[in-house]
Amino acid sequence: MADTTLEPDQGAEVSDAARDALGGLTRRLAEFAVSFRLEQAPEEVLGNARSAILDCIGVSVLAVPQEIGQALLSFARADGAEGPCTFWGTPITTSARDAALFNGTLAHGLDFDDRNHSSTYSLAAPLALAEQHGLSGAGVLEAFIVGREVRNSLDAIFVSRGSGIGPGAKGWHSNGILGPMASAAASARVLDLDADQTLAALGLAGGSCGALTRDGGTMAKPYRCGHAAATGVTCALLAKHGFSSDGTVLEGRFGLLEAVGPLPGSILEALATRLGLEFNLSSPLRGKRFASCTASHSGIEAMLRLGARDSVAPEDVAEIACDLKPYPLVRARPTRGVEGRFSLPFCLALALLNGDVTPHDFTDANVADPRVQRLIGATRHAPGSDRLTVTLRDGRKLEEPLKPPANLQGWEAFAGKFLGSVREVLGEAKGQSVVDLVAGLEEVPSIGELTRHLRTEA
Repeated sequence: MADTTLEPDQGAEVSDAARDALGGLTRRLAEFAVSFRLEQAPEEVLGNARSAILDCIGVSVLAVPQEIGQALLSFARADGAEGPCTFWGTPITTSARDAALFNGTLAHGLDFDDRNHSSTYSLAAPLALAEQHGLSGAGVLEAFIVGREVRNSLDAIFVSRGSGIGPGAKGWHSNGILGPMASAAASARVLDLDADQTLAALGLAGGSCGALTRDGGTMAKPYRCGHAAATGVTCALLAKHGFSSDGTVLEGRFGLLEAVGPLPGSILEALATRLGLEFNLSSPLRGKRFASCTASHSGIEAMLRLGARDSVAPEDVAEIACDLKPYPLVRARPTRGVEGRFSLPFCLALALLNGDVTPHDFTDANVADPRVQRLIGATRHAPGSDRLTVTLRDGRKLEEPLKPPANLQGWEAFAGKFLGSVREVLGEAKGQSVVDLVAGLEEVPSIGELTRHLRTEA
């Protein structure tokens, strides 16, 4: 209706096409969540979903022994709720809401999850609810796809941030803005809520969002994914018990789109128009090779190629020049290991010194290493440059072009990453059991068959 839908004088120039696309937008998300079934998805969607699920669990378990995992574990032991749901990679069981919080946070704890990041809350929320209610692997897979597709049907809101358009350009981060709605949709799907209940859950989630790009390089960034997962669980459960909300939370006057606007009509026209007809998960999964912000990967790979080709001695380096991507790499001069994931100078120093960058390298000790500090101090920002340039003390300049970062591809690659990630915490046998179960997830009668392999001894 004209009095409830975003109008042109409300901060954005909205075309007739955009206004038509916005009509009933929130309900369209709800109806997709209710109606989607696995048989509607092409096989490549199911295959990519299984790979994303396996990768998400693996990087979560990898985070348990590290600083963020130990902080979560301490919190869970002191203040976590009792319940049947697994805190992955630990002996702790807790409530569905707390499991979603802990596992969603772990999943993004090392910034090692796939580049889309929506796997974190799209998995942690419905898997916890499925474990609580003894639901099937097929139900989790279905809900996971719903969560990812709902999130990505709205992603146009953030894709123009580099051009200064939309909330991303102002400092809002997509996981905290869109994550609660994706998680609510996934949770509603796994609980088999009807369309009106799902709409209520989305309405509750739409006003429960928030995250800042400034969070990058702190534990607050992965917390936003855990918060999104727990929020989605809470909103779906409230809706199941009769809680109501506004059914036009996205498109309505004073709704989310207006709050994060202004947004041009070209973006508004793109929102959820192909939801259920085309799948984001049809595209190859963009799995990470390094446990750091995606914006750092091209530089890391260039430094690794340059170092392997020219055998550069770190002590011979006078200067490193590269586009340091100050958005979103907001920690150019890190003081903590966790900040290093969002510092290209730190990542370049590690790559040059060690010939690799591993998930275990982001430590306070490495940040404090005098060799690392010298190289960080020798690194300068070269805005817009398409290459990495290393200048040696003798005046020679070594250059390497910056290329799009490489992605892991194929089930075997993700399975290998998973087994390497969980070996220390779960061991080989449990790890292989998880790989086998996820490979046939839609045939698993109860998700508890999977989660029991994700628990450790007390």
